[in-house]
Amino acid sequence: NWFKMKKLLLFITVLFFGISTINAQDDASYGFAKGDWVMGGSVTFGSADTDGVESSDSTIAPGAHYFMNDNWALGVSIGLMSSDDGTSEMSDTNVSFSARNYFMDLNERNKIYFSLGLGIDSGDSYSDSATSFGAGFGINYFMTENIIIDFNLANILSYNKQGDNSSMNIGWEGTMNNRWASPTLGIIFKL
Repeated sequence: NWFKMKKLLLFITVLFFGISTINAQDDASYGFAKGDWVMGGSVTFGSADTDGVESSDSTIAPGAHYFMNDNWALGVSIGLMSSDDGTSEMSDTNVSFSARNYFMDLNERNKIYFSLGLGIDSGDSYSDSATSFGAGFGINYFMTENIIIDFNLANILSYNKQGDNSSMNIGWEGTMNNRWASPTLGIIFKL
């Protein structure tokens, strides 16, 4: 009898937590609202040894967006980059401002956005500071209410200026030579 009682108690416990989990999932709210903050960023480290020459590079680029209403967010990020090729050390800084408009819900967990960005780069790699403007699309997938996978197809339209040189591109050419103009995949957190 004790064994049957333990089985019954286990069954009731599993049933209770199962129903609680289902109800909690039904009450989940995916999306954004006025006043929400979204935080993210990137950290990268790399090293290479080519023909006996060691080189390394690293980047840290935290960023945040604030929702002005349910569809529009304004953001800022600061990127700090450093590299060492064995003969010289360089460091650069990128400051970016952006705006996102979430204009379409594919379903409850997928939101498509249009983004505009302005970036300013300076540092050892630049003889003159560089300014860039870009526009692109992206999609967010809500893993939970607060953890979001962000895919950004950056710079469908881009303009870059450094000193007397400038360039403008329309459309994605399928190349990823510019780390700031490449498609990105990341995780962001809604606070």
